[in-house]
Amino acid sequence: MQHTDCDVVIVGAGPTGLMAAYLLQRCGVRFRIIDKALAPNRESRAAVMSARSLELFASLGLSETLLTKGIMTQQIDFHLSGRRKGGLNYDLCEINDTPFPFILMIPQSATEQTLLDALAAGGAEVERGVELVGLTPSQEGVDIEINQNGELSRLRAAYVLGADGGHSKVRHHLALPFTGAPYPQNFLLGDVQVNWENGHDHFRIFMHGERIGLFLPLAGSGLSRVMTTDIGAADNNLNGDGDNDTRYAGHDNHNVSAKERDDGEPAALELEELQRAFSSAAQVPVTLGNVQWLTKFRTHHRCVDHYRIGRIFMAGDAAHIHSPAGGQGMNTGLQDSANLAWKLAAVLQHDAPESLLETYESERLPVARDTIAFTDKLFSLAAGQSGWRARLRDALAPVVVGPASRLGFVQAKAFRKFAQLDIRYGENPFLAPPGSSDAPARPGIRAPNAQLSRHQDLFDVLAGYCFHVLVLSRRRLSPPQAAAVLKSLASWASETVKTALVARLTVGIHPGVETVTGKDIFVRYGLVNDTAQAVLLIRPDGVIAWRGDNDDLSPLIAFLQRFSAAEGSSSPSS
Repeated sequence: MQHTDCDVVIVGAGPTGLMAAYLLQRCGVRFRIIDKALAPNRESRAAVMSARSLELFASLGLSETLLTKGIMTQQIDFHLSGRRKGGLNYDLCEINDTPFPFILMIPQSATEQTLLDALAAGGAEVERGVELVGLTPSQEGVDIEINQNGELSRLRAAYVLGADGGHSKVRHHLALPFTGAPYPQNFLLGDVQVNWENGHDHFRIFMHGERIGLFLPLAGSGLSRVMTTDIGAADNNLNGDGDNDTRYAGHDNHNVSAKERDDGEPAALELEELQRAFSSAAQVPVTLGNVQWLTKFRTHHRCVDHYRIGRIFMAGDAAHIHSPAGGQGMNTGLQDSANLAWKLAAVLQHDAPESLLETYESERLPVARDTIAFTDKLFSLAAGQSGWRARLRDALAPVVVGPASRLGFVQAKAFRKFAQLDIRYGENPFLAPPGSSDAPARPGIRAPNAQLSRHQDLFDVLAGYCFHVLVLSRRRLSPPQAAAVLKSLASWASETVKTALVARLTVGIHPGVETVTGKDIFVRYGLVNDTAQAVLLIRPDGVIAWRGDNDDLSPLIAFLQRFSAAEGSSSPSS
C-alpha cells in the first residue's frame, strides 16, 4: 500500500462522526476528523437518546456524564384535544436486561461535547473549517482534496467515513443514490421555555385534528422542545423533490431537512407563530419564551443503496434520514459507528480479511431500512392524516391508547422497539449461526444485561470497546475447577480481548471469579438447568458473535481465526 497520512479520514463531526473517531482512538487507529463548520454545534437538534446508545456510552465510561446533562423520562403521554388519554409508562414494564429503562432527553450539543471532551483527553481534536472538495478512491487508498481557509490541499487515507449528514458531500462525490422523498407536511420547531398547566417531566404527544404537537423536556421548566405541524405552509416554497440533489440541513440534526430560502438559510420562524400553532395542537393555554432555537422544516425519508463503496463508508444521516418520530435518527447513527469502528481496526491492525468490512453493510443497511419503515408508520398514523381521516384517528385513539396503557407487555414491546434493544443481525462468516439452541442470548443479538449480585451487573464485567470471552457456569464449581477455567481463559486475555468467568461456586468466593448469588443471569442467557454451562464471544459493539453450550473453549479457537490473517492467531482483534 502507498503511504497514507492516516488510516481513516472521518468527514463530519456530528454525533456519528465523533463516536467513530472516539472508538477508533480507543482502538489505536490513526485518524483525522474534519468538519466544514468553524465551531461545534450549540443547538439541541437530536434530543432523544435510547437505552441502546446509553449502553454504548456506559461501556466507554461516559454514561454518567450524559446522565448529569440530561433529563430521564419514563413516560410518554398522549393527549387528544387537550385531554390525556393514556400513554407509555415504562415504570409498568419489567425491563430488566438494561440499566437504562428510560428515555434520556439531552441536547445534541451536550452529546457532542461529551465526545469532544473524551477525544481531547486522548489528544485528538476536530479539524474545523475544513471542507471536502474531492475524493479519488483507488485499490490502495483514497486521495482527499480539502479546502481550508481558501487553500486547497490533499491528504491520503486507507479508508474514508462519510458522516457528514443528509447534505453529505461524500455521498455526492460518490454519486450514491439517496432514494426517497419528502413528507408532505411541514413543521415548526422551537427550543424554548414553556409556561402552561402541564408539567415538564414527561414526553407529550398532542393530537387535535390536523394539528399534531410534541413536547420534549430538555432542562426542567427552563428549556423544552416544542414541535407542531405548519398547516399554513405552501408546498412550493420547499426544496426536496430530487433523490440526490436536495439540500439538507447540517449533520445529525434530528434527521430533518430545513425549509430554506433561496440563499440557503433556514426560513425564519417567529415565536408568536410557533406559540399559536402549538397552543392549537395542545388545546391548553401556552406561553413560550427564552428562545434558544427556532426553525421551520420538512422531514424526508431517504436511504442509500449501499453503506460501502470500496474504501468509502457511509454512516448516520449521510446514509439514512427519516421522520423524527420515535427519536431513532441519532441513535441509529451512533450504532453505525459502533458496528464499523472495530472492524476497521481489525483489518488495519490485525490483518483481518477485507470481507469483514462487507458485514458493515449487510448488518446495518437492513436496520436503516427497518427504521425508515417503522418511523414512516408512526409518522403516517400521527401526523399523516387530514380531513375525515384525522377525525377518525381522533375518534379511535382513546379506544386503542387507553387499554394499551394498562397492558405491561404492550408497554415493554414499545420500549424495546424505541430503545433498539432487539435488533438482530443475520448470519455471516463472522457471526456464528444460532444453531439448534433456543437460548434467548444467541449469535446476532445484543448481549443482555443481568444481575450478578447485589452490587454488580454483567455490564460491569463487559465494559470496554473490545472482545469479551465469557464463560457462564450454572453448575457449581469447586475452587480447583474454577482455577482450571481461569487458567485457560488467561491464555486468551490481551489488550483487545477481555475474559471473565461467571459462576456459582461450591464454597465461598474465588479470586477472579464473578460469583453469582442468584439465577437472573442464567435465566437471561438460557441456562435452564443446574448443570448448564456456556461460552460466549461478545463483539466490541455488544453483539454476541459465537456461543457454545458447554465449557469447552476449543471450538472458539477456529472461529476466532476468522478475525485475523496472522498464521496461528488464537485471539480476535478490535
